[in-house]
Amino acid sequence: MARRQGHPVRDIVCDFDASETTCPACLTTFATQGVTRCPECGLNFA
Repeated sequence: MARRQGHPVRDIVCDFDASETTCPACLTTFATQGVTRCPECGLNFA
């Protein structure tokens, strides 16, 4: 679906058991504790 809408598609896994992870949409690295959205682009992980 992302590809059809012209968004880039990346092969990234978000590990919310780790202390930090990388957003697959904008590649921002952020702390995962208590997070349900990317702090940079707002991608919802819930």
